[in-house]
Amino acid sequence: MKLKILKLAKYYKYKKVVSIYRKKTYDIGVIRIIEKCYTGNYGAPGEKRGEKKKRTPEDIKKQNYRNRCRKVQILILYNFRTGDWHLILKYARGRAPEDYKEAVKQRQDFVNAMRMAYKKAGIPFKWIAVTERGKRGKVLHHHLIIEDIDQKGINTQKLVKKFWTYGGHFFSSLYEDGEYEDLAEYIVKSETKEECGWCTYSRSRNLINPKPKVETIHHRRWRDPPVAPKGWYVVKESIWNGTNPVTGYPVQHYTLKKLITTGQGGKGDSG
Repeated sequence: MKLKILKLAKYYKYKKVVSIYRKKTYDIGVIRIIEKCYTGNYGAPGEKRGEKKKRTPEDIKKQNYRNRCRKVQILILYNFRTGDWHLILKYARGRAPEDYKEAVKQRQDFVNAMRMAYKKAGIPFKWIAVTERGKRGKVLHHHLIIEDIDQKGINTQKLVKKFWTYGGHFFSSLYEDGEYEDLAEYIVKSETKEECGWCTYSRSRNLINPKPKVETIHHRRWRDPPVAPKGWYVVKESIWNGTNPVTGYPVQHYTLKKLITTGQGGKGDSG
């Protein structure tokens, strides 16, 4: 046994094949979101470290966008379920305010009315909301993600019709076992949001903001493309490989989804 340990120690000392990277896992039942990045002075074996440079405003903008998309996606996955609503609140002709701030205030008044109605029934009101202009940059409307409740005298659809008095409303049910990546990107995208070009979404304070499981992986390198563990599969559209603009090291993000049937899957996620 001691001889084996000495051989391994000698192997790692001279070959230097071991790399260290950090793996974050957000486990949301049938969906897992994985983030991987190299840390410290350990890069991917056989790969040159990219040039370490000061981040440009464009680098920061892209990094913030990706981070915000993942944050909203994780909030949706942890706090909402199949059958909850993606709600669009519209204005009737001639009733939309020209001022963006006034529209946001009207949206917040609506949220407050919903929250108070839920509170009287002893039910917390959970929501994510953003206000945007139409493609032509004129017509204002609101997007919300809210729970669907029909108990203790609370009926979400009836309350929406009661408290939104400025125009129409459109309910779209959250689909079963969705990853909600596209919905998160829609909430975060800035092109049709505030005139300053930055998206400001709001959320209720009672949303669960989960912490991921963090592992330090001692391995030669991560797999690319990633391989799912047994009973899971990798959502191909979710795979993103990039470079940390600060360290110059590779990063990887992807989503795992649980198979409905058993006995399928890859050989296992090697980290």
